[in-house]
Amino acid sequence: MKLVWKKRLFTSIIISLIIVIVVYAFLIITMDKPPLAEFKSCQVLLGKAKRVNADVYAPEYYRDAERKYQAALIEWKLQNQKVFYSRDFSKTKELIITATLKAQEANASSGTNKDSLKMKYLKEVELLKSKLDNYHDVFIHLPLKVNVRKNYEFGKLSLEQGLNAFGKGDIMLATKRLNEGKMKISVADIEVNALLKAYFSDFPKWQNWFSATVRQSAQNTGYAFIVDKIKHKGYLYYNGKLSKEYDVEFGRNWIGDKQHSGDKATPEGMYRVTKKKGSKDSKYYKALLINYPNEEDYAMFNTRKRQGLISKNSKIGGLIEIHGNGGKGDDWTAGCIAVTDNEIDEIFSRMSVGAPVTIVGSMMSLAELLN
Repeated sequence: MKLVWKKRLFTSIIISLIIVIVVYAFLIITMDKPPLAEFKSCQVLLGKAKRVNADVYAPEYYRDAERKYQAALIEWKLQNQKVFYSRDFSKTKELIITATLKAQEANASSGTNKDSLKMKYLKEVELLKSKLDNYHDVFIHLPLKVNVRKNYEFGKLSLEQGLNAFGKGDIMLATKRLNEGKMKISVADIEVNALLKAYFSDFPKWQNWFSATVRQSAQNTGYAFIVDKIKHKGYLYYNGKLSKEYDVEFGRNWIGDKQHSGDKATPEGMYRVTKKKGSKDSKYYKALLINYPNEEDYAMFNTRKRQGLISKNSKIGGLIEIHGNGGKGDDWTAGCIAVTDNEIDEIFSRMSVGAPVTIVGSMMSLAELLN
């Protein structure tokens, strides 16, 4: 009995150590990182500004850049004094981005005349407009934090104020407003780019799913439904060719794969229609039930449990459908794909039990979307 007790104690200690190591590794992986690249870029710009005598010809910008740079260093040091998992470098990022923009302004203002400033301003306005248009057209549906959306809105307002000042001949105020907008949008872009870079790591897999589904449609001379999450579009294919497209709505946490029941996420993968529910069988007018979870979903779910990424008590969930009651202009479902009642009528009439339904993050690469 004593030997058994010792073995149990030893086993408990080993399990506890493993749990501590896993938790510690997770905290390290997910901890916030300082903006090293932004500091390096700012240092280069400050050096260039000094060489062109920006401290003489554009002293205000140069002093602001130096002050913001020093403030960013201080904030960085303050965060480094905290326990690693509680560090938050968001203020450091904003300060160093502001310093970088001020250093850019110092370089631009030193040795340039008003006409060249006008040309530069108009060029940067077009770039900023393009970025804002891209955000609105492509990424407006991203489940972003409130402060990120506020930064984009601030950037849009600053651009409008700058153009108003430019129309009145005040190029310096116009440039100031432009740079204020650029700073806020740059802060937001850091969050958005990090989110999208992680998400699009699955793009090769999405490409394969898309190609395989189109081939199935052509080989079977039948219908298939492909969902593009980023664009919030559903595409109906027939005989391997695009037949029609629809606006679609998802669960609130749609970016990324579904991980467990109740996470408000829409799954990603290759599925099939398993049941057609008429208006009497569905609370969403009509619905096409798909075979989530499939074998791949179960395998991934169990892997996430083993790795401690989700609770061991989590359930995988199910009852994922393409259903009606959509057209709300928002992501509101529990993880399903919603279209309008008229559209589900159309899709319902064409898609049979067994028809392919494939859900991907994007049918276009991130580079294509950004350009």
